[in-house]
Amino acid sequence: MEDKYFVIAIGGTGMRCLEAFIHTCAMGMYDGKEITILALDTDLENGNFARVKNLIDAYKRIKGPDEKSHVSLKDTLFSAKIRFYKYSPDYSDFNKNGKFTSLFDYNKQKDRDIANLLLSKNVREFDLRHGYRAQTHLGSLLMYHSILSDIRKNQKCDLAKFITEILDASNNGMPKVFVLGSVFGGTGASSIPVIPNAFNAALQIIDPSKKLDKVLFGATLLTSYFTFPVPDEAQRKNEKVIASHNNFSINSQAAMMFYENDNTVKTTYKSFYVLGTESLNFKTEQPGNKTLTGGLEQKNDSHFIELMAAFAAFDFFKTPVTSLTEHHTAKYYCRSIDDSGKLEFTDFVGANEEFNFASRFAALVVSSFLANHPKAELFSQAQLGKIENYNTSVDLPRVTALKEYMSMFHYKIDQNNNIEDGWLRQVHRSAGGSDKFLFHPELFSISTFKQLDKFDWGKYLYCKDNNYADCNFSSGFSSPYAKFKSEFLKENDSYEIVDPMEKLIKRSFDTTLNIYKFSKKTS
Repeated sequence: MEDKYFVIAIGGTGMRCLEAFIHTCAMGMYDGKEITILALDTDLENGNFARVKNLIDAYKRIKGPDEKSHVSLKDTLFSAKIRFYKYSPDYSDFNKNGKFTSLFDYNKQKDRDIANLLLSKNVREFDLRHGYRAQTHLGSLLMYHSILSDIRKNQKCDLAKFITEILDASNNGMPKVFVLGSVFGGTGASSIPVIPNAFNAALQIIDPSKKLDKVLFGATLLTSYFTFPVPDEAQRKNEKVIASHNNFSINSQAAMMFYENDNTVKTTYKSFYVLGTESLNFKTEQPGNKTLTGGLEQKNDSHFIELMAAFAAFDFFKTPVTSLTEHHTAKYYCRSIDDSGKLEFTDFVGANEEFNFASRFAALVVSSFLANHPKAELFSQAQLGKIENYNTSVDLPRVTALKEYMSMFHYKIDQNNNIEDGWLRQVHRSAGGSDKFLFHPELFSISTFKQLDKFDWGKYLYCKDNNYADCNFSSGFSSPYAKFKSEFLKENDSYEIVDPMEKLIKRSFDTTLNIYKFSKKTS
């Protein structure tokens, strides 16, 4: 039976952490696992949500058109089986104006007095459909209320299905649920404290005889790490309540004091992973240099700290249940990096998993060239039957899905033959560029198709001073693809894998490990 893990991504930051998490699944870090995901946001029109939804959709289409036939695999890319749900609070009760005052009964003097005491007039009346705008005292109340209210309305919704899956998993053990989100913003900061209790209360509506008392919760406590344009006076006057990065540091400090002292939160979670950056020098690009409260335009670039958050989930999932249950209150974890700011594989996973991470990440990077380079296109050539002595038939829609995935992961070529950055190149930039992030800087210097056509990804994958520099290979007078293809044809298919597309991906994965000498290198 497949091991089942559960992930909840909350708010815009949570969606970007989920994006990084999906890439760790694509690398094959979750061999033999089934991952059930819930994307939770007040604003599911958010551009970051749209991006991760497209990513998950491509991942699942690579696995095949019939989700019921998907299986988890081992020692290959895209090995995890992924199930995906989404939830956004139903604000239809707000009479289409999206305000707090439309949700609660202001005819009751007592309720009105309490609300007026705790919430300013602007907070009571701003439009909630783009999130809670760093108003966590309001957001926690509304998120808890919305979860219960929406379960009462529809016990067949995605949220109810997700909670029921957790309950089913608890019948066979102690399932692990990891929450990805920030503590300095709106939706994530509002939701992390209430999720375990809200889910338990929601289950009481679904089935009063059941409890989630065997579930183990972990979460990121992601503190401030980016900036965005400060809203001008006109926007402040119009919006009345709007988040500002100037307050993120103090918001983070206040949040950490809360998590340190609130007994309810400390006893409903088993592990907290505290992550952040020393300075707020990473600026997200926003259209028109304005502050966006949400919507499709909000597509913030990815950051390396989100990959660290994804590996916080990895650490939590691989922690034995006995270690998680031996303490009654949450343990706090953090990871420091070298003063130079240079990131190594151990900074993300520790020494024990370094080799596994380095080799699988490399295999995904190489696959992005094999899928999207116009003169390579291993997968397209296999689909067309143009690889001599390789006759496995691969479906075009799944090859197309792989190309879409790799475009989002690494790069794509636009209509002007320029390179458009994907997740990997954005993360490299967030780390400071040059040789600061894991791979050779030449990998990220490509800006046109002409440069891409000449790039030797065999010779320039790892940095010279990297622990894996000796894994780089020289392609001689031919292209790296020619050498790869030669080694590919020497490989044997994994006969344990029946599906043609997954068999092709597995063979490509094995070829990568051999050609970069990973199969001979000890961890």
